[in-house]
Amino acid sequence: GAPGQIAQYLRQAADLQKALIQKVPMESQDTLQQLARAAAELNYQLGEYYEKRDVNLDTAVSFYGAAVRSDESHAKSSLALARIKLKQGELDLCEKQLYALLRVDQSNEEASIMMAELMMQLAAQGSRSEGGAQEYRDATFYYQKLLEHKPENYKA
Repeated sequence: GAPGQIAQYLRQAADLQKALIQKVPMESQDTLQQLARAAAELNYQLGEYYEKRDVNLDTAVSFYGAAVRSDESHAKSSLALARIKLKQGELDLCEKQLYALLRVDQSNEEASIMMAELMMQLAAQGSRSEGGAQEYRDATFYYQKLLEHKPENYKA
């Protein structure tokens, strides 16, 4: 049906994009960066398709990962990966993904909120450091940073 064709067309576009990137001379950094961003967006769309329409999380994770490898600052893909890892209970991988995103984009509000919530979850488990005390301090840090940046942030 039509949804399956969408994935097929997106895959073809991603394959063409990959082939195009390989043909661009290394000296053309601006062009390579633009193509990498476009490849990241295509992979994100494929990931979103497999996550939401096909409900195939392994394939979705694969495409989101490809998007981040193409463009490490692709926030939507990083957040999608972190969200899936959080749902799957893979808290360490979720944390790693959020740290990577916040390293490139310190002001990403959604990543900061998710990190604060993750730290609260880890603190409640108390299994990491000092019975969760360090995670609680980390969560407080992220909430405080969010509120300093945007005092009316009701999610924080």
